[in-house]
Amino acid sequence: MTSVDSVVKVGIAEMGIVKSPQLIRTAGLGSCVGVVIYDTSTKIAGMVHIMLPDSNLTRQATVNADK
Repeated sequence: MTSVDSVVKVGIAEMGIVKSPQLIRTAGLGSCVGVVIYDTSTKIAGMVHIMLPDSNLTRQATVNADK
């Protein structure tokens, strides 16, 4: 069983780094983007929880108008 102290929680628009045997987790990913990178030789992991921009921006008629 893993100790609660060994779990790093990554919130919205945050990042975290852990080294084994620590764990890393996020919640509420929803429409956000989560990226995890793990180095098998050093057993270090990093996670970023990326919040997407406001979806109302895509409702404008001028999105990418110059293309």
